[in-house]
Amino acid sequence: MSKKNDEAFAIVMGAIIFLALEVLVYYGLVTWLIPTDPEVEAAGGAVVRNWNKVMYFILAYMGILITVLLVASSMVPRPFRRHVMFWFYLSLPTMLVMLFVAFN
Repeated sequence: MSKKNDEAFAIVMGAIIFLALEVLVYYGLVTWLIPTDPEVEAAGGAVVRNWNKVMYFILAYMGILITVLLVASSMVPRPFRRHVMFWFYLSLPTMLVMLFVAFN
């Protein structure tokens, strides 16, 4: 019975930390990347509007994500490392949702 309680606690804590991290990273990257100088915006010149911002967003997000993965996997006991990988894999499609929301 204790193992099930520990597993449930690990899932709940993982979900809370995952949501907090995603919100923090989203608002951090959006406030850092989205504001643009009006002169640069008026000049255009890019095939896809905001292309550089999207690439910076993806690179920064992946860098933060991999850093958090490495730190978390070294701190979490071995039986719960599969939960860390689950949240890591879940964050990859979340990045696509965040990109859609941030740049629309």
